[in-house]
Amino acid sequence: MAKHKVRFLPFGVHAEVENGTLISDAAKDAGVPIKLPCNGNGRCGRCNVVMSIPATGDQCNLTRVLACQTPIVNDTDISIPVDEGKIIASSDHRRIRVDDLSPIVVSAARNNYGLAVDIGTTTVAVALVDMSNGIDLYAASGYNRQGVRGDDVLSRIEYAGEGGTDELRGLVIGTINDLADSFEGNAFTKDDINAVYISGNTTMVHLFLGIDPSPIRRPPYEAVVKESEITGKESGLRVNGNAKVICMPCPAAYVGGDVMSDIINAEMDRDEELSLLIDVGTNGEVALGNKDMMLVCSSSAGPAFEGGKMTSGMMARPGAIDSFMINGKGDFEYTVIGGTCPKGICGSGLIDIIAQLFLNGLIDKKGKFTDKASASGGEVRTIEITEGVVISEDDIHNAIMTKAAIYAASASLTRGLGININDVKKIYIAGGFGNFINTESAIAIGLLPDVPRERFVYLGNASLAGAKQALLSSPVRERIKDVFLRTTYADLSSDPLFSDEYTSSLFLPHTDLERFPTYTV
Repeated sequence: MAKHKVRFLPFGVHAEVENGTLISDAAKDAGVPIKLPCNGNGRCGRCNVVMSIPATGDQCNLTRVLACQTPIVNDTDISIPVDEGKIIASSDHRRIRVDDLSPIVVSAARNNYGLAVDIGTTTVAVALVDMSNGIDLYAASGYNRQGVRGDDVLSRIEYAGEGGTDELRGLVIGTINDLADSFEGNAFTKDDINAVYISGNTTMVHLFLGIDPSPIRRPPYEAVVKESEITGKESGLRVNGNAKVICMPCPAAYVGGDVMSDIINAEMDRDEELSLLIDVGTNGEVALGNKDMMLVCSSSAGPAFEGGKMTSGMMARPGAIDSFMINGKGDFEYTVIGGTCPKGICGSGLIDIIAQLFLNGLIDKKGKFTDKASASGGEVRTIEITEGVVISEDDIHNAIMTKAAIYAASASLTRGLGININDVKKIYIAGGFGNFINTESAIAIGLLPDVPRERFVYLGNASLAGAKQALLSSPVRERIKDVFLRTTYADLSSDPLFSDEYTSSLFLPHTDLERFPTYTV
């Protein structure tokens, strides 16, 4: 059978493949990352690459194709869109808030460092902590490389069940190692990292451990493992071989250690009054409780607010539109992270855009463009935010489904307890971009409830913060055990309240306009 030479750009990787090999398979064999959000089924249309075939003279034929559907039949160059890269930052050497400094590992060595890790479905964040004094040293974040095998948890569970568990484990271990490597040098080495605390949803924890999470999708929908501790050597992480590597306990198949971290960081478990916690992420998770009880649930929100499944979506990186408004003249105004030319839209920008389009009559309550919008396109209609950056009706539809899942989960828990969402003392917002959400925009689209604004408390990445606290404090670790043992999981899949709430939330802001008196258009 004929073979063809392939060069993958911008990686500079060369490969030789048999005629008819799919681009996605060739890339996988060559170790080149290509995101396959729908696991290579050709449904999502988002694994676009540019294939170039030499023609005459200095000319080239350039064709944009789907990597998962296109066979290689000639020698070719293939250009693959790459991520913006990781973000690394000093943590300003601030002391982490704990009642008692009692690190998980005590060492007489000159350096005694701990690594806190938040494994999100879309993003991985790590932080280096000096366990001898509780100082937060460095932080870094980047895309979870598992994204090449699906945007969401269910896609990755499916891929793992088809024999991909080891590959998915390798991808997340590689992500963490590369992020942590950015700290190495100057005054320490990997052998100075004597403890690692992992926080993440249940599927991410399973894949980190190399355990097939398939049972999560099958009755009785239970996790294979809820608690774990291994050594640095066993983990595959570039840390001290004798390091303790502990995963935050996961109370249920679809509620993981990230929610435990959120609860601990918000101190909901110490409060007399009821509080609600909403983790805005790919897997929307909600907790409701106080020092006496704790209810948790989850709903598959999707990656829309983290840049996934969006025509011009991207993570919160330089070039991302992160805020947006329509002025009195009808002109679009926006800010861009880093002050650079706009390249796309991140989660906070998306929420603003949908809110402003709705409040200014450019989309209706179903998210459809009105005549006022002057949208362009055929089947997929779009509005240009600025040159090269657009939002489509499909993008808005995906975002509405995401916000509906998150709001419905919150409303279901409160209704199930026989209270109104107005009865909770505080509403904690967790998640990677929680601090950057415009509260008014989030309420206008029906993502957050229309309650007095002073009740909202934005935690930022509380999952990572909880892992850092666990590294440093024995009382925190005891609280984690206590909350884990007394947490009750509410299964929304069989809850008629959730079905009713979700259906009612598939409009802007909601079908019950009395719930959103501020933004009833």
